[in-house]
Amino acid sequence: MRKAIILLLCSALLVLCSCTAAAPANTDSAPPENEPQAADSGGDTPQLSDFDVQGCEASLSDWVISNGFGVESGRLDAENGRVILTISGDTLTELTEIDEYDILDAMNNLLIHYGADPAYFTVLYDIDGDLLAQSVDAIPPDAQPAQDDAPSDDTPSDDTPSGDTPSNQYEPDAPPKAEGDTVNLIFIHHSCGENWLNDGLNTALNDSGFHVADTYYGWREYGDNTDTTDWPTWFTDSVMQLVYTETGTMTANNSIPPAAGENEIVMFKSCYPNSDVGNDIADEQAIYNSLLPYFESHPDKMFILVTPPPMMHIGTPQLTRDLTNWLVDRSGGWLSGLSTGNVFVFDFYNVLTHPNAHHMAYGGDILHVVSEGADTLYYDSGGDDHPNGEGNQKAAREFMSLLGVWREMFAAR
Repeated sequence: MRKAIILLLCSALLVLCSCTAAAPANTDSAPPENEPQAADSGGDTPQLSDFDVQGCEASLSDWVISNGFGVESGRLDAENGRVILTISGDTLTELTEIDEYDILDAMNNLLIHYGADPAYFTVLYDIDGDLLAQSVDAIPPDAQPAQDDAPSDDTPSDDTPSGDTPSNQYEPDAPPKAEGDTVNLIFIHHSCGENWLNDGLNTALNDSGFHVADTYYGWREYGDNTDTTDWPTWFTDSVMQLVYTETGTMTANNSIPPAAGENEIVMFKSCYPNSDVGNDIADEQAIYNSLLPYFESHPDKMFILVTPPPMMHIGTPQLTRDLTNWLVDRSGGWLSGLSTGNVFVFDFYNVLTHPNAHHMAYGGDILHVVSEGADTLYYDSGGDDHPNGEGNQKAAREFMSLLGVWREMFAAR
């Protein structure tokens, strides 16, 4: 069963601290001679002059709550340059190289965010009182930023947190291969969906054996209405039967013909104004929950919700983030009670908030990486809220990597 890794990373330049070998130690403020030492500060600590210790400690506690790696607690020993993470020995042995890399990266970026120099710190695991240094040797070569994905010089950077340098930390898995018969897919969307198709998604889907039909403004009496509040009107037997049998296109351009029969996959997306959820997400959650009985009554169909893309300015971005995280969380969120396993969510919103924000398949796992503090549109079109070509291409690569995983999950039910 595939493992979903949900990481909460502070967005920052990857700065890797120097670490030494493991050795037992006590937890007194002054480390003994045989304990892994922090970098020599030369008698003073200029690296800590602007360090917000209390803020870092609070964020470290928050990270522990949601880390997903089995870290039980964390403490900061700023005076001696140590970040100490409590974890059981059994849990530590189960961590993959990617997990260890991500923990180290998160701690380094946390320190940077609150004004510390990570080179002064050592990240240590506390295993039943023994301290084990995290080694930079845990960083696998394929986890380094892919040069082909580096943002171009004209990438907007106004929303990048101060001191951060955008970089892509992961390269998504390859898209699924076209095998056997063509699969019919239909996409319900407006302008952002049109741009996404034209910026590479349509071609990628065709290359993988998916024919793309789509609905747009003017499709029957329904095409103009794709806000979150409109979805209960769409997901009824009468309207969906029209959707299932629609193999025509309005903005899509296919290089392959449709297969005989109905659309097997239904993708649906609201436009960017729906990323502003107001002061409460309970109404949106109620709407999405109201769709589940329909989905469960049609287990032969595969439904993919694409979260609304972000805008450059959102009134309550943290609530938007809470909603999209809830939608993506299959174990404790929107789909946790779904019995049919035929509904999937692509976090288009998250992918477009920062180069280091991802929703993809990586090494066979489903990876959802949130870049902390980046909750609005990064990839704007010169001041316009429509995502630009670079953002759409990034989203297309990540979506296609997930589609292969989701198809396997759908087929294995």
